Amino acid sequence: PAFAGPSGSGFVVQVAAVRTRADAETIAKRLSAKGYPTFITTAGANLRVRVGKYGDRKEAESIAARLEREERVSKPWITR
Repeated sequence: PAFAGPSGSGFVVQVAAVRTRADAETIAKRLSAKGYPTFITTAGANLRVRVGKYGDRKEAESIAARLEREERVSKPWITR
């Protein structure tokens, strides 16, 4: 998984915030293998696993609902 988000504007879905690189990579690899465009960012002590970038919020919301339903992601967060 990449450690830089896609360039340009749009929305991303955050699926996890974890403390270890190994945990972040495990989640990102699992989602990436299922076709989700996954990347990891850092925020202080946390690593954030994110999916996207989507052109509009409605598309991001659709992906978030799918991740919640099919991948059991608890409370995905949509951000820019």
